[in-house]
Amino acid sequence: MVTGRDRVRCEETVREILEAGGTADYFLCDLYREEAPELLTEKMKASFGGTDILVNNAAWWKNEAFLTVTRNDFRKGLSKYLESLYFLSQAVAKQMIEMEKAGKIIHVASTAAYYGERGMSVYCAAKAAVVNLTRAMALELGGYRICVNAVAPGTTVTDREKRPDYVLESFRRMGALPELNTAEKIAPAVLFLASDDSDGITGETLAVDGGCVQIRMPEKLYEEPMRGWKK
Repeated sequence: MVTGRDRVRCEETVREILEAGGTADYFLCDLYREEAPELLTEKMKASFGGTDILVNNAAWWKNEAFLTVTRNDFRKGLSKYLESLYFLSQAVAKQMIEMEKAGKIIHVASTAAYYGERGMSVYCAAKAAVVNLTRAMALELGGYRICVNAVAPGTTVTDREKRPDYVLESFRRMGALPELNTAEKIAPAVLFLASDDSDGITGETLAVDGGCVQIRMPEKLYEEPMRGWKK
């Protein structure tokens, strides 16, 4: 089940899955709305008989200097990064338990959970919370045979990349591998955690970042200062 707010992108993704020989449908919804978790789990039950695997990959992005973040920015960020993930996971876990299904819940966190990044204080705080939430959920849900893990991508280059080249080059120099991530490198980690091969793993966060978290070179994350505030 593909979910999102953009009908065209949902339809494109479903078409790719069908062409690859899979089974797919989509449900258009805004996961940040309070009623979304219940609506989505009901749709899953009607279409597929329930939920076996949940991948929390909804995203939002706002680059903002710490000194200019407003309360509204902060609350919106935590809602989009953390609250929607929390309550969708809760609804899905309840469905799994009610239907006596063993299951997999996979959060997409970020290596920003482990080190600071300029202009991303709210994002860093929320993603760090996701990593520890993964541990707490694993502890509470393990007795129901539900595994909860996370994948923490490093800087990932996509066709929608907007960061300057000097920023990407700074990140590239921090890892052990010569190239930055692409989505194609992250997807297999998610698939592994969703598969039976990972049945003995729960509460873990797997960094897919070219070695940045483990090996990170002792240099600043690009030198350009954050703009927008003056003493």
